[in-house]
Amino acid sequence: YSIGTELKFGRAHQWMQLADNNIMLAVTGKLLPQTLIFLTIFLGYEWYVYGYLNFPHPGGLHMIILMAVLTVLSSQGFGVFVFGLIPSLRMSMSVCSLCAVVVVSACGVTFPLFAMVCLIESLAQIIPFRHNYMVYQLGVFNGFPLFVAWVNVLALVWFAVPHILFLC
Repeated sequence: YSIGTELKFGRAHQWMQLADNNIMLAVTGKLLPQTLIFLTIFLGYEWYVYGYLNFPHPGGLHMIILMAVLTVLSSQGFGVFVFGLIPSLRMSMSVCSLCAVVVVSACGVTFPLFAMVCLIESLAQIIPFRHNYMVYQLGVFNGFPLFVAWVNVLALVWFAVPHILFLC
């Protein structure tokens, strides 16, 4: 949204001039404050659930912090990726909203993914929250080592990175 509004309201040239026409610097400057805010909210919630309410978490604190960072960065990367594919603020926000609505059902939280239609099972693999849920379930809730969910961790890292392709 914040990148799209720069284009929508005609401030993109000024935004790029402030970043010395370096798109990486411009996007980093735009997303860094949001990243810090989202991480603060995420970790505040995690502290409330695991620290204050003492919900069991055999995976440990390092796994919770890793999941917070990967979740925020992969979600932002996914948003920038969608905006890079569809550079219309309205359409890219609609696509991201559609993904957000479908994500809880298609990630396997409410119904096991292996029991869903093959198309839904395949589409779930391109949603960052699916991989977040799997790492969270394996690492934080069950206490398995991180290498058990290496495919899902790699997917979250991949979701955080592809927006760089659109920045070049």
